[in-house]
Amino acid sequence: MLDFVQLKRQLDEMAVEQVARREDIISRSKKAFLVLKQWAKAWEEVLKKVEASKTSWLLANPTEVLDFKRFVSEPKRPLTVVASDGSQIFPDRHEVALCYLLNIGLVALHYGTGEPPLMRSHPLLYYREEDLYEHWGGRRVLINHDMASVKRQLLEIQMLADLACSLPKKHSRVCLVDGSLIFWRLEGMPEDFADSAVKNLLVAIESMRDEGIPVAGYISSPGSTDVVNALKLCICPYERANCDRCEYKRGSEMPPCSCIDGVTDALMFRHLLSKGEYTQPFGSSSKILERYGEHAIKFVYINVGYEVARVEVPSWVARDAELMDIVLSTVFEQAQKGNGYPVALAEAHERAVIRGSDRELFFRMLEEAFVKHNIRVSVSLKMLAKRAPAV
Repeated sequence: MLDFVQLKRQLDEMAVEQVARREDIISRSKKAFLVLKQWAKAWEEVLKKVEASKTSWLLANPTEVLDFKRFVSEPKRPLTVVASDGSQIFPDRHEVALCYLLNIGLVALHYGTGEPPLMRSHPLLYYREEDLYEHWGGRRVLINHDMASVKRQLLEIQMLADLACSLPKKHSRVCLVDGSLIFWRLEGMPEDFADSAVKNLLVAIESMRDEGIPVAGYISSPGSTDVVNALKLCICPYERANCDRCEYKRGSEMPPCSCIDGVTDALMFRHLLSKGEYTQPFGSSSKILERYGEHAIKFVYINVGYEVARVEVPSWVARDAELMDIVLSTVFEQAQKGNGYPVALAEAHERAVIRGSDRELFFRMLEEAFVKHNIRVSVSLKMLAKRAPAV
C-alpha cells in the first residue's frame, strides 16, 4: 500500500517545480512564436532546409506561409457524424485462458434529419491459434500489447468505414476517430505485420474516399512538436543541419535551438490561433507514411476554445477545400457540443470503454463458461495472490 506521508511531501515538491517550469515553458513558447512570425513568408526556404537537414526528430513540411490561419465556416446541414473508439483486455498468461478482447464503440449522430442516433458496441473475442500467434522469420510469436493495440486501431477504422458507407447517401457524412491516423506502433515491428496492417488500413480509407466521406483523427492535448522542430532549423546557424553531429554538443555551450526546447506545437499555436481558427495543413516526415502512398497523412491545429487540438486527415482530404471545410467545421461544432471534446467521440468512447468491473466480470464469465462445459479451470499462483492478497 502507499505511504501517503512520504508521497505528500513528494507531491508538494512536484507542484513547486511545476510552477517554475510552467513560467519557463510559456516564455519559450513566445520565443517559438516570434521565430514563426519571423520566417512566416519564407516558408519555402524553411521547406528546403527541412528537406536538406538530418535530424532525429519529426519535422513538419509547410505548404503555405507559416502564420496562415482561417476561421471555420458554419457547420453543414443535414449532416451525419460517424465516430469510433476502441478498448481492449490484453492477453494474460496468468488468467484462466489465453485470449484477448477488443471492444469497438460506434456512433452515428444525425443533424438536421430528425433521425435518432445510432449507438452500439461490438465485443470481439480472440482465442484461436491464428489469433494468438504470429509467424515471423520461422518463429512463432505470441501476440503482445502493441500488436493487439494495432489490431484494435485497425478495427476502429474498418468498422467506422463499413458503418459510414452503409448510411444513406442523401446528405454529408464525416468520420472521426479518436487519436492518430498514423500507426506509430508499427515502428520496429516485423515488416510483414506492418505491411499487412497498412494494407488493410488503406483499403478502409479508400472505401471512404470512393464514397466521398472525409475521415479525420482527433488528438486532444497533443504533445507533438513537428512544427517547433522545423523552427529549430530556422534558428540553427548551419545551412544544412545535421543534429547528430552538432558541434555545440561537443562543447559546454548549449545549441542555439535549445531556447525553444520543451515547447509543443499546440502551446506555440495558442499565440496565433483565436477560438475557431485553424492552421494550414502540414506534412509529416514520419517514415511510416512512406507506406501510405497517396493517403499520406496531413495535420492541422485548431483552437476549439478549450484547447488547441491536432486534426489529421489523408492527403486527398487536405487537397479538397470543400472536404477540409466540412471536417474542421464539424470538429469545432462537435467540440462545442462536448464541452471541449467532440461529443460523437465521447459517446463512442462510452460504448467502447472496458472498466475494471467489466474486466472482472469478463473473467468470471470465462470461468463459468469453462466450468459449464466441464473444462478444468486454473489460474497462476500470481493471479491468485492478486485476487486474494494476504493480510
